[in-house]
Amino acid sequence: MSEIKVLQLKNADEILTLERGLLAAIEPDETEREFRSWHASWRSESLEHYLPLGWSFGVWHDKTLVGYYLAQPQLFTRSQTQTLWVEQLTATTEALKNELKDVARRIAREKHFQKVIFNGDEVKD
Repeated sequence: MSEIKVLQLKNADEILTLERGLLAAIEPDETEREFRSWHASWRSESLEHYLPLGWSFGVWHDKTLVGYYLAQPQLFTRSQTQTLWVEQLTATTEALKNELKDVARRIAREKHFQKVIFNGDEVKD
């Protein structure tokens, strides 16, 4: 059974484990994986910024992180008073990605945000 929770700084290692595992599945060269990790939205400095804010969520299945998103509110962006910016969204399946997108939309709606922006594409609420 899946469990969705707010991510905390203590979850950083789980995120790194998930991302490194997914990256290893598509990039066989260890050096190239290291270079990619330096510029990734899930690098340690990014996690140290996003996780304490309380806007990022993760999905666990059998106590293993299988998906997450990193987000923060933005004020007065693109003529909107409140926007939820989702920097990174990763999941092991498309269904989990859709579930996480739904969580972001519901949170934004509950907090009366005007828009959710996913890095790479935009969703209006």
